[in-house]
Amino acid sequence: MELIGPLQVKVMHHIWSRGPSTVHDVHDELMADPQAKRLAYTTILTVMRNLARRGFLDQAPDGRAHRFSAKVDETTYKRELLHVVRTEVFRGDLRSLLDAVASDSGLTPEQQNQVRGLIVAAG
Repeated sequence: MELIGPLQVKVMHHIWSRGPSTVHDVHDELMADPQAKRLAYTTILTVMRNLARRGFLDQAPDGRAHRFSAKVDETTYKRELLHVVRTEVFRGDLRSLLDAVASDSGLTPEQQNQVRGLIVAAG
């Protein structure tokens, strides 16, 4: 499975959480975030068409618009992404992967301790 970029992941998160959606639906939700980068409707249209072409979304006519639905579920994508990270980036070294997660500055101290507990449990 191919990996997808950050904007594509945002689109997929919308589809995974909301179900089949039009470009208008996705664009409106993404633009509802006041801190989001302003994106043209046509940008989201292109992203969604590319995701359909790459096998992540199905596209079906819905009146004058098209409704896109997920062909790849969220759990499957996450599993494949972690497989690539573990095998390609960390060369199969689970401890190094967990060390990197534990040192993520975005985690709370409690979350870091939970990850360190996993490292100890993994040996």
